[in-house]
Amino acid sequence: MGVLKLKHKYFNPLAFYLIYFMGRKDIRRILFYGGSSSGKSYGCAQIILVCALLEGSNTLVLRKTGATIDDSIYKAFKVAAEQLGIRDQFIFSQRKIRCRRNEAEIIFKGLDDSEKIKGLENFRRVLMDELSEFEKDDYEQMNLRLRGVEGQQILATWNPIKETHWIKRDEIDTEEWHDIPMVAYMNGMKVPGALTKVKSIKMNAAKMILNARTGEMEEHAPDTVLIQSTYLNNFWVVGSPDGKYGYYDRQCIANFERIRLHDPDKYRVYALGEWGVIRTGSEFFSSFNSAIHTGKVEYDPALPVHISVDSNVLPYISCTYWQIALEGGESHIGQIGETCAGSPNNTVRKAAKLVAKRLHEMGVDKVILHGDASTRAANNIDDEKRSFLDLFIDTLHKEGIEVEDKVGNKNPSVPMSGEFINAIFDKIFPGIDILIDEKCKVSIEDYMSVQKDVNGGILKTRIKNKVTMQTYEEHGHISDTLRYVIVDMLRDDFLLFSNRRKRNLYAKDGTIHFYNPDTKCDYAREVAYAMPNINGKFAMVHGKLCGDKWHIVDVVLKETSSTDEIKEILVGTSSPQTIIECAPAYFRFVKELRKELTGVRAMNEVPDLDRRIAATSDYVRNHILFNETMLNESVEYSTFMSNLLDYNKDSDSKEASAVLSGFIQFVVKFGFSA
Repeated sequence: MGVLKLKHKYFNPLAFYLIYFMGRKDIRRILFYGGSSSGKSYGCAQIILVCALLEGSNTLVLRKTGATIDDSIYKAFKVAAEQLGIRDQFIFSQRKIRCRRNEAEIIFKGLDDSEKIKGLENFRRVLMDELSEFEKDDYEQMNLRLRGVEGQQILATWNPIKETHWIKRDEIDTEEWHDIPMVAYMNGMKVPGALTKVKSIKMNAAKMILNARTGEMEEHAPDTVLIQSTYLNNFWVVGSPDGKYGYYDRQCIANFERIRLHDPDKYRVYALGEWGVIRTGSEFFSSFNSAIHTGKVEYDPALPVHISVDSNVLPYISCTYWQIALEGGESHIGQIGETCAGSPNNTVRKAAKLVAKRLHEMGVDKVILHGDASTRAANNIDDEKRSFLDLFIDTLHKEGIEVEDKVGNKNPSVPMSGEFINAIFDKIFPGIDILIDEKCKVSIEDYMSVQKDVNGGILKTRIKNKVTMQTYEEHGHISDTLRYVIVDMLRDDFLLFSNRRKRNLYAKDGTIHFYNPDTKCDYAREVAYAMPNINGKFAMVHGKLCGDKWHIVDVVLKETSSTDEIKEILVGTSSPQTIIECAPAYFRFVKELRKELTGVRAMNEVPDLDRRIAATSDYVRNHILFNETMLNESVEYSTFMSNLLDYNKDSDSKEASAVLSGFIQFVVKFGFSA
């Protein structure tokens, strides 16, 4: 650079490094990121102005959208020129700055500007401000098109956001980095170390590349610098180390401290400049806290391995790996891994092979499989029309993995399973906890990012791949695998939780009502109502009338048993009035039952169950109370309630609603109701 006496009190540490590396023709990319108020854009504006003045070099400043330029990066250049005392050396016009001394230009554009970005050979540097807002292809095109002129450079600034962002995944994580000394010079003099401290400064490693002219392999020297800074490296937030210049912004410091105490995820990104996810407040897993619910989770060879699969192929087929430790009545659930089979591995067999490879690496040859119930459906891709699940299991078998299939026939309610998992994260269930291994980066991001829709389900926003033009749901698939496996592992706890929380046909004021079994009641009536074969199941409701409310003291819902077992259950109930709703084939059974039980009566099956259920639903809301103690203690009662509350006209869960509606119709019709 030319001769210009610069005073160090004008600059933050970042600027000293920019002065040095922007002057090196062997440095291609200067990437600098960090937290809010770290002075990234302002420091860059200072040095680009200095370079224009001393070198006569042109710079193109890009934003993803042009509308964001005037009140952000362009404004930073104006303030920087004033602060450096060189405002009179430049002419500021709309989205252009021209140097009076040498005609060097700084041009500001958005990639959405009507005139395409072209003629990059006229620019020594391109600054991509807020790189995280650009697409990967935007960045790659800048790298490809900035060519043919010695010493051209790309500069990029951004705030780190999600761990899986393309910047980290495809640019930073693909390089080998090493720390370099935090030493800077100005006017030929070494700047005191206290003035040059940033959070980190790294350079990529040399690599071997093919010389296109000679055909020889040769070493390509390091050409990229990565600088990380925070508000603690901004002397106009924390003041200079000697206290003689800059500014100590007490309000800014206090705000960061407030964020640290109340929103650690936001503090991690905005204050510390670390990779993370900024939460909106409308997350599906609103109680998931990465600081609490992630850590080191090691594979335990003594415990079974559970895997949970979601079959969506875009952006990847998802599989998560889990173990559950049961100790003294407590359940400790840990996610030990993840597989996200993206293109070209997002076919069922290729994804299954990746899963098998991961399992073999762990030394696992048997798994318990959970996942999306829809994976059982036949598909038209396979010649034999086998389902995704069949193909997945078949591939695992061929790879030497034994599979215990626990994939259900019906997926759990999305809102209810989300509430259940949030309740676990909130420690509402003593003795149950979930911990995600910190290496499961995609899972953690998904759990933190996936949003809730207006109905309490998962909002799966669709995005489009600009290359393939395919649209897909960016988030939610990994979160689905979490829902499937947790509900399966904690089935009884989930049923108890959902039965207390469901809003449905039978909920009054948004909830199901219960009676207190410890309160003494003088029951006026007692009826047991049974259906020996409703959709292949035996169902019974046993109710007692207290005032104008029927207390449902006992229920049964199980696969159709022998008539001897049904008889044993009904005799054991000992109700003075027992009603059997059945087909004529059961009339002989009813006759035999009367020999052991008084008050037995047979009723013909009704042809339209849904109509009866709808007609009696108001009565359930206003006159039926359930036994919360049995709901919490009896799996059978809980199963009945789950079936009852899952009812809708188009569902298969009708057995409990059918028998309860028959009970109500009988007690109302025959005057057994108050």
